[in-house]
Amino acid sequence: MTTPFIDFHTHHPASIEGETAIVDGRDTWGIHPWTLNTPPTPPDGGTILAIGECGIDKLCSSPLALQREAFLRCISESQRLRKPLFLHCVRAIDECLALRREAHATEPWIWHGFRGGATQLHQLLPHGFYFSFGFRFRKEALLACPLPRLLLESDTDPRPVSHLYQRASLLLGISPEALASQMRENYLSLFFRHQYS
Repeated sequence: MTTPFIDFHTHHPASIEGETAIVDGRDTWGIHPWTLNTPPTPPDGGTILAIGECGIDKLCSSPLALQREAFLRCISESQRLRKPLFLHCVRAIDECLALRREAHATEPWIWHGFRGGATQLHQLLPHGFYFSFGFRFRKEALLACPLPRLLLESDTDPRPVSHLYQRASLLLGISPEALASQMRENYLSLFFRHQYS
Protein backbone atom coordinates (compact mmCIF):
# COMPACT_ATOMS: atom_id res chain seq x y z
CA MET A 1 0.00 0.00 0.00
CA THR A 2 1.40 3.41 -0.96
CA THR A 3 1.71 6.22 1.58
CA PRO A 4 -1.03 8.82 1.08
CA PHE A 5 -0.18 12.40 0.19
CA ILE A 6 -1.15 14.44 3.26
CA ASP A 7 -2.53 17.94 2.70
CA PHE A 8 -1.73 19.63 6.01
CA HIS A 9 -4.05 22.60 5.52
CA THR A 10 -6.84 22.98 3.00
CA HIS A 11 -10.24 24.51 2.54
CA HIS A 12 -11.26 21.66 0.22
CA PRO A 13 -11.90 18.09 1.40
CA ALA A 14 -9.65 15.56 -0.33
CA SER A 15 -11.53 14.16 -3.27
CA ILE A 16 -8.65 12.33 -4.90
CA GLU A 17 -7.74 8.76 -4.05
CA GLY A 18 -4.46 8.55 -2.21
CA GLU A 19 -4.74 11.95 -0.51
CA THR A 20 -5.53 12.76 3.11
CA ALA A 21 -6.56 16.29 4.06
CA ILE A 22 -6.70 18.36 7.23
CA VAL A 23 -9.68 20.55 6.36
CA ASP A 24 -9.91 23.98 7.96
CA GLY A 25 -13.03 24.20 10.11
CA ARG A 26 -13.68 20.46 10.00
CA ASP A 27 -10.49 19.07 11.50
CA THR A 28 -9.45 22.32 13.18
CA TRP A 29 -11.00 25.07 15.33
CA GLY A 30 -9.85 28.67 15.39
CA ILE A 31 -10.74 32.34 15.31
CA HIS A 32 -9.33 33.80 12.11
CA PRO A 33 -8.25 37.45 12.28
CA TRP A 34 -10.49 38.23 9.30
CA THR A 35 -13.68 36.98 10.99
CA LEU A 36 -13.47 38.01 14.63
CA ASN A 37 -17.15 39.02 14.72
CA THR A 38 -18.34 35.40 14.65
CA PRO A 39 -16.15 33.39 17.02
CA PRO A 40 -17.11 29.71 17.04
CA THR A 41 -17.51 27.67 20.19
CA PRO A 42 -14.38 25.73 21.20
CA PRO A 43 -14.77 22.00 20.51
CA ASP A 44 -14.17 18.94 22.57
CA GLY A 45 -10.49 18.08 22.21
CA GLY A 46 -11.21 14.64 20.79
CA THR A 47 -12.96 15.98 17.70
CA ILE A 48 -10.16 18.08 16.18
CA LEU A 49 -6.50 17.70 15.25
CA ALA A 50 -5.36 21.29 15.78
CA ILE A 51 -6.25 24.86 16.70
CA GLY A 52 -6.35 27.49 13.95
CA GLU A 53 -5.96 28.99 11.75
CA CYS A 54 -5.49 32.00 14.00
CA GLY A 55 -2.99 34.78 14.59
CA ILE A 56 -2.30 38.42 13.73
CA ASP A 57 -2.80 40.03 10.31
CA LYS A 58 -1.77 43.68 10.03
CA LEU A 59 -3.25 43.98 6.55
CA CYS A 60 -6.83 43.08 7.51
CA SER A 61 -9.44 45.50 8.85
CA SER A 62 -9.96 43.83 12.25
CA PRO A 63 -8.64 45.98 15.13
CA LEU A 64 -5.30 44.70 16.40
CA ALA A 65 -6.49 44.69 20.02
CA LEU A 66 -9.34 42.33 19.09
CA GLN A 67 -7.02 40.16 17.00
CA ARG A 68 -4.68 39.89 19.97
CA GLU A 69 -7.52 38.93 22.32
CA ALA A 70 -8.81 36.26 19.92
CA PHE A 71 -5.33 34.90 19.31
CA LEU A 72 -4.65 34.58 23.04
CA ARG A 73 -7.90 32.65 23.38
CA CYS A 74 -6.77 30.26 20.65
CA ILE A 75 -3.33 29.85 22.24
CA SER A 76 -5.06 29.03 25.51
CA GLU A 77 -7.19 26.37 23.77
CA SER A 78 -4.09 24.92 22.11
CA GLN A 79 -2.44 24.55 25.50
CA ARG A 80 -5.56 23.25 27.24
CA LEU A 81 -6.28 20.62 24.60
CA ARG A 82 -2.58 19.86 23.96
CA LYS A 83 -3.05 20.47 20.23
CA PRO A 84 -0.72 22.16 17.72
CA LEU A 85 -1.71 25.58 16.38
CA PHE A 86 -1.96 26.71 12.73
CA LEU A 87 -0.59 30.25 12.63
CA HIS A 88 -1.89 32.96 10.28
CA CYS A 89 0.74 35.71 10.48
CA VAL A 90 0.93 38.70 8.15
CA ARG A 91 3.57 41.34 8.92
CA ALA A 92 3.35 40.50 12.62
CA ILE A 93 6.24 38.15 13.44
CA ASP A 94 7.39 40.11 16.48
CA GLU A 95 3.85 40.33 17.85
CA CYS A 96 3.21 36.61 17.39
CA LEU A 97 6.50 35.64 19.03
CA ALA A 98 5.79 38.03 21.93
CA LEU A 99 2.36 36.45 22.48
CA ARG A 100 3.91 32.97 22.37
CA ARG A 101 6.28 34.02 25.16
CA GLU A 102 3.56 35.87 27.09
CA ALA A 103 1.26 32.84 27.02
CA HIS A 104 4.14 30.44 27.88
CA ALA A 105 3.01 28.35 24.88
CA THR A 106 4.72 24.99 24.56
CA GLU A 107 2.60 23.25 21.92
CA PRO A 108 4.00 23.28 18.35
CA TRP A 109 2.98 26.11 16.06
CA ILE A 110 2.64 25.50 12.33
CA TRP A 111 3.39 28.50 10.12
CA HIS A 112 0.60 28.09 7.58
CA GLY A 113 1.37 29.11 4.00
CA PHE A 114 4.98 30.06 4.73
CA ARG A 115 6.32 32.42 2.05
CA GLY A 116 9.31 33.84 3.86
CA GLY A 117 12.91 33.38 2.86
CA ALA A 118 15.61 31.09 4.20
CA THR A 119 16.95 33.73 6.62
CA GLN A 120 13.53 34.21 8.20
CA LEU A 121 13.03 30.46 8.45
CA HIS A 122 16.37 30.04 10.25
CA GLN A 123 15.39 32.81 12.69
CA LEU A 124 12.11 31.05 13.50
CA LEU A 125 13.42 27.47 13.81
CA PRO A 126 14.70 27.91 17.41
CA HIS A 127 11.16 28.89 18.46
CA GLY A 128 9.89 25.40 17.59
CA PHE A 129 7.92 26.25 14.45
CA TYR A 130 6.90 23.82 11.73
CA PHE A 131 6.60 25.31 8.24
CA SER A 132 3.73 24.48 5.92
CA PHE A 133 4.50 25.35 2.30
CA GLY A 134 1.79 25.89 -0.30
CA PHE A 135 2.04 26.23 -4.06
CA ARG A 136 3.53 29.73 -3.67
CA PHE A 137 6.82 29.42 -1.81
CA ARG A 138 10.43 30.48 -2.04
CA LYS A 139 12.71 27.71 -3.25
CA GLU A 140 15.55 28.68 -0.89
CA ALA A 141 13.23 28.46 2.12
CA LEU A 142 11.98 25.01 1.17
CA LEU A 143 15.56 23.80 0.74
CA ALA A 144 16.56 25.34 4.09
CA CYS A 145 13.74 23.70 6.03
CA PRO A 146 14.71 20.54 7.96
CA LEU A 147 12.55 17.67 6.70
CA PRO A 148 11.13 16.90 10.19
CA ARG A 149 9.75 20.48 10.31
CA LEU A 150 8.44 20.57 6.73
CA LEU A 151 4.74 20.27 5.81
CA LEU A 152 2.89 20.71 2.50
CA GLU A 153 -0.55 22.24 1.98
CA SER A 154 -2.90 23.28 -0.81
CA ASP A 155 -4.81 25.92 1.24
CA THR A 156 -7.36 27.43 -1.19
CA ASP A 157 -5.64 26.19 -4.37
CA PRO A 158 -7.87 23.67 -6.19
CA ARG A 159 -4.95 21.59 -7.49
CA PRO A 160 -4.31 18.19 -5.86
CA VAL A 161 -1.63 18.38 -3.20
CA SER A 162 0.17 15.52 -4.98
CA HIS A 163 1.22 18.11 -7.60
CA LEU A 164 2.97 20.06 -4.83
CA TYR A 165 4.66 16.88 -3.60
CA GLN A 166 6.00 16.27 -7.13
CA ARG A 167 7.39 19.81 -7.35
CA ALA A 168 8.90 19.77 -3.85
CA SER A 169 10.47 16.32 -4.27
CA LEU A 170 12.25 17.45 -7.44
CA LEU A 171 13.75 20.42 -5.59
CA LEU A 172 14.70 18.32 -2.57
CA GLY A 173 16.21 15.55 -4.67
CA ILE A 174 14.09 12.76 -3.19
CA SER A 175 11.23 10.70 -4.57
CA PRO A 176 7.60 11.77 -4.02
CA GLU A 177 7.11 8.49 -2.13
CA ALA A 178 10.01 9.25 0.23
CA LEU A 179 8.63 12.74 0.79
CA ALA A 180 5.16 11.33 1.48
CA SER A 181 6.69 8.94 4.00
CA GLN A 182 8.45 11.82 5.77
CA MET A 183 5.21 13.81 5.80
CA ARG A 184 3.45 10.86 7.45
CA GLU A 185 6.11 10.82 10.17
CA ASN A 186 5.64 14.56 10.67
CA TYR A 187 1.85 14.10 10.80
CA LEU A 188 2.11 11.47 13.52
CA SER A 189 4.69 13.39 15.57
CA LEU A 190 2.63 16.60 15.41
CA PHE A 191 -0.94 15.43 15.89
CA PHE A 192 -0.56 12.22 17.86
CA ARG A 193 2.61 12.79 19.90
CA HIS A 194 0.81 12.85 23.27
CA GLN A 195 -0.58 9.37 22.66
CA TYR A 196 2.95 7.98 22.78
CA SER A 197 4.44 10.17 25.52
